[in-house]
Amino acid sequence: MILHPSLASADPLRLHQALSQFDHAPIGSWHLDIEDTSFISNITFGLKTVRSVFEATQHPLSFHLMVANPWPWFRALSPFTPGWIFVHAEALANPAEALTAIRETGARAGLAFNPATPLEPYCYLRDALDACLVMTSEPDGHGQCFNPTLIDKVAACARYFPDAECWADGGIAETAGQQLKLAGAEHLVLGRALFASDNPATTLESFRSALNG
Repeated sequence: MILHPSLASADPLRLHQALSQFDHAPIGSWHLDIEDTSFISNITFGLKTVRSVFEATQHPLSFHLMVANPWPWFRALSPFTPGWIFVHAEALANPAEALTAIRETGARAGLAFNPATPLEPYCYLRDALDACLVMTSEPDGHGQCFNPTLIDKVAACARYFPDAECWADGGIAETAGQQLKLAGAEHLVLGRALFASDNPATTLESFRSALNG
């Protein structure tokens, strides 16, 4: 199981401190949600902050584009050598074209799916996807809580896209992480579970021990 701390959950006034805590931690990437209120009522990072994060860490960066128009972002993120770029299926009329454009940045190309979006219509992209991200929570007015019914959707993702990395993202605590691993998830995005704790680095190690033995 590969773990990706989500910087959107860190204290925005202490981003450098958050990055420093994981300087030597075995994480998969720093995960940056780019939000413009299209998918969630929040605005997060612009390119100035992305550049600062890129210059402050040796870890790869993964990007989750929660925006209405993702196309300008592909080229804009290219200078930051992204490891992964996820774009929401709901924002795309031509997903295959977007996945090709993402790969041209050097990143692995992924589709993200809101909880209500079915996976089946996108099975034709099986050979075009490097990764698939299933949202396991949504804006619900209660802190974007993990929804256990979506464990079955993660399992379906692992079946439908066997050659793509299976990611899960949204309200994931340690017990949920174990259930998601059994369902076939290979990557977990961790936000509040880390940054709401007293010691995020220690909490990350607890996740690693629980999930990887």
